[in-house]
Amino acid sequence: MERTDRPVIRIARRPVVQLARAGVLLAALLGATLPATAAQAAGPSALVTCLGQQVTDYNPGLHLTQPRDVIYQANGTYSSCPLNDGVTSVTYTESGFVPDATCVAFPSTATAHLDWSNGQTSTIQVTGVEIDVAGATQVYVSLGTVTAGRYAGSTVNVTTEIIPDLLNPLPCLTTTGLTRVSGLSTLLIV
Repeated sequence: MERTDRPVIRIARRPVVQLARAGVLLAALLGATLPATAAQAAGPSALVTCLGQQVTDYNPGLHLTQPRDVIYQANGTYSSCPLNDGVTSVTYTESGFVPDATCVAFPSTATAHLDWSNGQTSTIQVTGVEIDVAGATQVYVSLGTVTAGRYAGSTVNVTTEIIPDLLNPLPCLTTTGLTRVSGLSTLLIV
């Protein structure tokens, strides 16, 4: 016979992508980094979780209300990749052209590349970019699918938290616009 006097706790199941974004955002807000076992915390289906830094340049700079045709280049370096096959780091590159881009609307599609420290590569078709704002912190999310190379067929989520420059908190309102962002980044492959 089952006891009914205990409280019932229900846990909502969320996709791995949402859990990873929430963990990265929480770490950014608390000024901490994710633990080395983030792949385990993200869920049993996570193949890889790497922690690092990403820098993205925009030319011309992104403006808040004036859409511009923008060329961008994102470069990430992930030195914390606790894999068991000898891989210790990976670099991420993504570039493309986005018509009518603003600081809040950046619908891009591009081909990105991962270069693993063991010499292997991955080609990713990035299908979108999402921008979330939590207080002063912005979270940029690039989602895609590995189309060739290591982890072909897997889903990739690159999440970067940007804390605005306190000396220039509103670059999206200047005539030059936002020309560069950088911050802590997590590369998740599921």
